[in-house]
Amino acid sequence: MLNKRIEKITINILEEFNITKLPIPLEKIIEKKGLSIQFDDLGEGVSGVLLINKGNGVIGVNSYDPLVRQRFTIAHEYGHYELHRSNKELFIDKGFSALYRNKNSSTGEITIEQEANAFAAAILMPESLIIKEIRKNKFDLSNDETVKNLANLFNVSSAAMTYRIGNLNLFFKYGY
Repeated sequence: MLNKRIEKITINILEEFNITKLPIPLEKIIEKKGLSIQFDDLGEGVSGVLLINKGNGVIGVNSYDPLVRQRFTIAHEYGHYELHRSNKELFIDKGFSALYRNKNSSTGEITIEQEANAFAAAILMPESLIIKEIRKNKFDLSNDETVKNLANLFNVSSAAMTYRIGNLNLFFKYGY
């Protein structure tokens, strides 16, 4: 699935709920979509899980992860629901980052993890809202504090914001 298609899906979801303010109210979106969220100790190395039964979804989140990690995990599992629910009924995410390539990256399992990560980034950090905040605040992305400030506005980690800005090629336009 192309990232442009994923971007379009997330834009449509945000438009469906008329969301234009930060941080993105992810839990409200998920609730309105008929999913529930459960927080619990999922064990070491497991960040989240998505269970689907007859079209209904339950997102399980490791309550011991940092809050910004929990938020990204919720978005990631919601991404599985929107993008892959017809493929499987159980998704278990062990907290690995699929933002790099290795010999396993061409397998379907890695691909769906990359797609869920792309979905999470796009719904939590919409390109249009990042650009709006950069322009409104006259942010210079060559400054690490700026990325941290943006991350705080979007309620995501600095690492997630850095990846998102890089993937959108915004460093070249508004900084480095």
